[in-house]
Amino acid sequence: MGVKIYQSFYKNIECLAMESEQLLVKIIPESGSKIQSIYDKRLKKEYRYQSQNKKYTWSAYDTNFGVGDTSGFDEVFPSIEECFYPLMPWKGTRIPDHGEVWAIPWNYEIKENHIYLEVNGTRFPYKLEKRIEFLRDNCLRITYKVKNPSCFDFNFSWVPHPLFNSDPYTRIIFPKSVKKVMSTCSVDNKLGKFGEIHEWPVTEVDGDLYDISKVYPKYAGKCEKYYAAGKMDEGWCALHNTLSGSTVGISYPVDKVPYLGVWEGIMNGVYVTALEPCTAALDYLDTAIQWNQVSVVKAGSEYEWYLNLTFDTVKEINGIDEIGLIK
Repeated sequence: MGVKIYQSFYKNIECLAMESEQLLVKIIPESGSKIQSIYDKRLKKEYRYQSQNKKYTWSAYDTNFGVGDTSGFDEVFPSIEECFYPLMPWKGTRIPDHGEVWAIPWNYEIKENHIYLEVNGTRFPYKLEKRIEFLRDNCLRITYKVKNPSCFDFNFSWVPHPLFNSDPYTRIIFPKSVKKVMSTCSVDNKLGKFGEIHEWPVTEVDGDLYDISKVYPKYAGKCEKYYAAGKMDEGWCALHNTLSGSTVGISYPVDKVPYLGVWEGIMNGVYVTALEPCTAALDYLDTAIQWNQVSVVKAGSEYEWYLNLTFDTVKEINGIDEIGLIK
């Protein structure tokens, strides 16, 4: 497998490019280490949602996520929603919208076959590191490590925010062990408000059957966020296009990344879906701590995990559990 890593451009700004025989990946270290583009050269297909703006829109620290360039794949840490850290010694410290690291520059080094990136916490004493490399021509692995040099345990939520382009043929595939999902939405939608439980993949809403796994604007202004109920038994999920067979498989170590969320909605007129394996549930870090659905990096310790992204063509849904399951 031949891999090339080089300096490149995304629109009007500099970026890093990683290229295998099948995939071209563009990364912006200066903007939260965002994986801006994953392009399949074989299919001539862009998997990531892309803003239609001709120039890249930069985001500043502690600003609303929706103000900047919302496309691509952002790192969300240590909370999705803005909240206050509830435990000593950082009790009362406000966590910005979508966390700290998505809108600040990361340091990086280009290695022979991978890119190493790191960033330090601003309001909390942690270092977040990641290594991006190809496992196969069609499989990208991101290895993460958070270091806590302090003498206090640190509760955190890490959530990947990869916005995938979707269409009426896109389906969300969960392991068969997932039987129920819980809505955490704050806007009107068919799955209801925070805490409402539904059968997966088909539930009943207002007397009608509703297939949650079908990804398309099933009603005007559709926007939904939900989590698989409880911890996951299997560390994988996928997006499958029933027309083309194009499939994105995501795998991860379920002992370190025990929760799985989904967000879907409209970005600037484009319908997108984010599969979000995560270290804590429920969007708000303070709520995750209260419900004991959170991960902790112990004092003076480290916490490490990975994410595999595999891009393939699968004819039958029953074959999707074989996608991306590289341990």
